[in-house]
Amino acid sequence: MAFRHRRSREIEEGESYYISMTDLMVGVLFIFIIMLAYFALNFRETTTELTQAKDPQTSALLKQATDLKSLNATIDVDRENHIVCVQEADLVGPEGGKDRRCFAFSGQTAINPSSDEEKRSAASVAFLAADLKADLSPAISWAEVTLSDASTSFDADRLFRAGTSELTPEGLSAVSNLAQSLANRLPCLSYGVPAEGCPGQGKLEAVVIVGTADVNMYTAQGRADQALSVERSVSFHKALLNAQPALAQLRNAPEGGAPLLRVVSIGNASATAPVGGSGKAIQLQFHMKTQ
Repeated sequence: MAFRHRRSREIEEGESYYISMTDLMVGVLFIFIIMLAYFALNFRETTTELTQAKDPQTSALLKQATDLKSLNATIDVDRENHIVCVQEADLVGPEGGKDRRCFAFSGQTAINPSSDEEKRSAASVAFLAADLKADLSPAISWAEVTLSDASTSFDADRLFRAGTSELTPEGLSAVSNLAQSLANRLPCLSYGVPAEGCPGQGKLEAVVIVGTADVNMYTAQGRADQALSVERSVSFHKALLNAQPALAQLRNAPEGGAPLLRVVSIGNASATAPVGGSGKAIQLQFHMKTQ
């Protein structure tokens, strides 16, 4: 009888243990649901704000800015050629010296509030640019993301081994991070891969991988440099697909669409370009569909 009594107590203790674990799991699940609801609501409010904004690009930039200061500065504006110049000291402080920094702007008028399709496209690009910047900056500080059109550039000399289309360890790491970001962001902007939580965003026509270089096309070496630029673009494209095979399934139309990721190479002919070329870069350009 004593044996049975001990057995009964052991069973009771075991049941109490499992009951406490159940309560713990319910509590964790409850907290998770609250967090999920909060992030979903915040995401929807941000998307709605960008979509309904008169200038989605400005809205996206203001969300990225964390320390805007009002300064008494002199700017020079060329409205005809859409160029604005400002003293470097006003941008970076006294150490900037007396040089000027100039920037190009589109000169386009703000998005017409009545054009819903254009607003969605502009908001989608602004949102994508902000997301890419947030994804890549911590891991690839040398990646340049342009917030106006989401174009993303990499120094080809850091991506590839000298004179080859073979990725360096640093290049492989950059491709891996970029591929992960694209796999997370592009399904909502394209077709072919199931996506959830896409708040009525516009769609992409193409994501173009562009290899650029300033080369002397009048010499055999210059033409070889141009050929290498093409090989590097192809190598970069293949590396992205190897890192995230789902990217190969992305299309620009629901049925029979063309692959979203494409390869282009541009050689800027220059008679003064050094041997091996200069200004070598790999850039991703995002082209939205137009109605």
